Amino acid sequence: MNNNSFLKKIIFALTIVFIVSCDRDFNEVGADIIEDDIHFDMEQYIASAVAYDMPAGVPSSVVQTNNLTVNSLGVYDSPVFGKTTANFVTQVQLGTENPTFENPTIDTVYLYVPYHSNLESVDAQGAGTYTLDSVYGNTQAKLRLRIYRNGYFLRTSDPGSSASAGQKYYSNELSMVDAVKGEVLVDDSNFIFSNKEIERKFINGSGASEVKERLAPGIYYELNKDYIKTLIMEAPAGKLLNNNIFRDYFRGLYFNVEQVGTDGVMAMPKFNEGKIVIHYKVDRVDTEGNPVEGENGETERLSRTLTLNLQGNTVNFFENNYNTAFTSAIGASNQVAGDEKLYVKGGAGSMAFIDILSSADIDFLKAGGNTLINEANLTFYVDQSAMAAAKNEPYRLFLYDVKNKRPLFDYYFDTSTNTVNSKYNKLVHGGILEKSADGKGYRYKIRITNHVNNIIRKDSTNVKLGLVVTESIGLIGNSAIKEPFTLDNGVKTQQVSTIPSASVMHPFGTVLYGSNIPAGSPDYDKRVKLEIFYTKPN
Repeated sequence: MNNNSFLKKIIFALTIVFIVSCDRDFNEVGADIIEDDIHFDMEQYIASAVAYDMPAGVPSSVVQTNNLTVNSLGVYDSPVFGKTTANFVTQVQLGTENPTFENPTIDTVYLYVPYHSNLESVDAQGAGTYTLDSVYGNTQAKLRLRIYRNGYFLRTSDPGSSASAGQKYYSNELSMVDAVKGEVLVDDSNFIFSNKEIERKFINGSGASEVKERLAPGIYYELNKDYIKTLIMEAPAGKLLNNNIFRDYFRGLYFNVEQVGTDGVMAMPKFNEGKIVIHYKVDRVDTEGNPVEGENGETERLSRTLTLNLQGNTVNFFENNYNTAFTSAIGASNQVAGDEKLYVKGGAGSMAFIDILSSADIDFLKAGGNTLINEANLTFYVDQSAMAAAKNEPYRLFLYDVKNKRPLFDYYFDTSTNTVNSKYNKLVHGGILEKSADGKGYRYKIRITNHVNNIIRKDSTNVKLGLVVTESIGLIGNSAIKEPFTLDNGVKTQQVSTIPSASVMHPFGTVLYGSNIPAGSPDYDKRVKLEIFYTKPN
């Protein structure tokens, strides 16, 4: 009885430790170097891994950027990669189709696009204090923000392809939208991504100003009432009948930014939650459409609200002015021997490719039969010298099967979740940035045990692997590369026509040590490694 009790306590304690370790706060995960795992009764083997980088499209980085889950707006100047300007265009839809207006007058009309923010506190008057998330660079940097009525119709399908083919728009096609832009609705040369709560006020009966509505921080502008009345309330007959017609009539909004001064800032507003809100009054009418008079003999007026949602097709455009060192590096890849450095950049940037497990590696691991791969990790070390001036680093890398355009089996096998931040789900599969004591990025480790096991034990195809930055590990869709290219390492070829969409959404990049580092170099131990722990039958 005593032994059983003691055993139960040990099992319970180990269970708690396991649960806590799998669900640790994501800040702790990325805060310090994670020590190397300890393995007992296993053999260690360092297998070959040839890694090199390429632009996301040859000869220049041009990728599909329509209908992304996350979109950027602003100017971000990286000391490592160069400057990127992100502009955005979106369609607009009626919240209520086929609205009718009886002698309308607009009280207020405003445009609102919320930011990612956290409410920190609320004072006695109900005013909130917020901190912003997903805003990068100098948060006080000014931009010139102009918001136009979009004049370019964003198609859903491609008329030049099959009926089921969706229309593709690419990162470098801003000129086609800019050339036919409509009226300017907002022109603000002092725009900043402010963390201030938005207070919508009105003048009460006593002539005092009161807060009518509080909104979380975001892009907020009151629009010209006469223009909106003409555009919406006085629209030609049938233009508001349904959203298919309305999207062609009011083709949406075009958000254009321009850097002011030398500092830059880029954010990821919640465009999908953006809206134009029209508060207006109309005459009250009876069932036959006749005005209804009030006690004072005048026609009664009713308050109404019409919302136009920033929904439908969208495109994020990137204007890149990349540093020569970056473009030269990705333009001189060695697909046979590998590169000394890997430049992995989000947006319309660059990616890395890795060939693992030579035929000699596979023969060695298969020798004797029934080899069990207990653990296999691909490790990428950050070139801290190259990244010393970078203020932002990608928090995560994503490894995928280039041929089949999908994650590895280890991705699907890992069901671990993080209750604080879903971006840190699949902790076991990894790819999360580990930091040294000075807070700078140190390395990324990605566990591919099941992938290697399938190659060694089940004769699965040893596919080429792709490495990109990712905005969210849960997003695994793909975006087209405008100019597909073919990889050729002298053994086999592989066409590359897509890149994971989550990489296109992410604004940052990193410089990693590659595989082609001379044995005498002080950085030799930081080369890309495929570390395998295995056991073989006695």
